[in-house]
Amino acid sequence: MKGKLQDLLITISAFGLLIVLVISFAVIGVRLAAQTNDILVPEYTYGAIQVVVKPGDTLWSIARTQVPSEDPRDVVGSIRRLNDLSSADIFPGQVLTVQIRLDVEPVKLARQTQ
Repeated sequence: MKGKLQDLLITISAFGLLIVLVISFAVIGVRLAAQTNDILVPEYTYGAIQVVVKPGDTLWSIARTQVPSEDPRDVVGSIRRLNDLSSADIFPGQVLTVQIRLDVEPVKLARQTQ
């Protein structure tokens, strides 16, 4: 009797799991079908500015001053790449290109048809 009860519980559990999976797939399918295929422009784009190095400036200080919203480590790496710097050595009067993020308003461009 104990073995039959255990088999019954396993069967009920298996059917319950199957029902949950079917419902989950149905919900995901409905959500995917309901999505719109609008094309949006990004919320930001990148531009570049020219910075003249002043006495006492470092790549780190320039990064923190010019792009305070981003991680200075990433900005320093970007400055080095953009300006072909093999080291972090800079000197007063040097002109550096710094990549900055420009915020723009998202605009709906078109609706994609299928």
